[in-house]
Amino acid sequence: MAWSRSGHNMWLLPERAVWWPERSMLVVSDLHLAKAEHFRSKGLAVPPTVDMQTLSVLTDLTRRLKPASLVFLGDLFHSAPNRAWGDFEQWVKDELAHGLKEALLVRGNHDRAHDVIYQSMGLDVVDLWEADGVVLTHEPDDEIPRGAQIHLCGHIHPAVRLRGAGRQSERVPCFVEASTGCEAGWRLTLPAFGAFTGMHVVEPRRGREVFVVTGTEVMGPWRAEPRSGISRRGRR
Repeated sequence: MAWSRSGHNMWLLPERAVWWPERSMLVVSDLHLAKAEHFRSKGLAVPPTVDMQTLSVLTDLTRRLKPASLVFLGDLFHSAPNRAWGDFEQWVKDELAHGLKEALLVRGNHDRAHDVIYQSMGLDVVDLWEADGVVLTHEPDDEIPRGAQIHLCGHIHPAVRLRGAGRQSERVPCFVEASTGCEAGWRLTLPAFGAFTGMHVVEPRRGREVFVVTGTEVMGPWRAEPRSGISRRGRR
């Protein structure tokens, strides 16, 4: 779905990512890699393939879009270093070998390792990225420069609740656009990209609209609770 604000044209992708073609930049948030491995080390029965599922979707995106820059909006890893960190390091090296020019980590609250650890993986690390009036940080409440036009962030893993007949309901991920109460002109909060993350339900309202993510498309915006009957595969 095309998302054009303040003269910038971006795309909201059903893979829960943002594509900014004018800068050849792909933006994702909250992968929480290594979380499954951490839980498995504590004896919890978590499938060992969830990180590979996350990276497989990301690989498909990079092969299709061929971005020059890949930006992680924080919470790249969920836990202290474990085997999954090494798997990701190899993944970054493969992507750089396939033409990716830059991999950038905008530090989030879970990204507690020293910069040199991330840099050894091929990542640049910043607390905030800014260009052309667009600011990238991890949290919606992060302080951003005055005059910013667009603020992209993550952190809250936004979702919306779809209600069906009777008491049936389902949570699905969403992008959240805020046009009021925002230092920038527009704030867009991305859903979590990782396959093994929780979700936080947000209530759409005037000034805070949602774009519902299904398996095949992004729909919206809605400023009230979306109608029931939306399939994960798309429209009714």
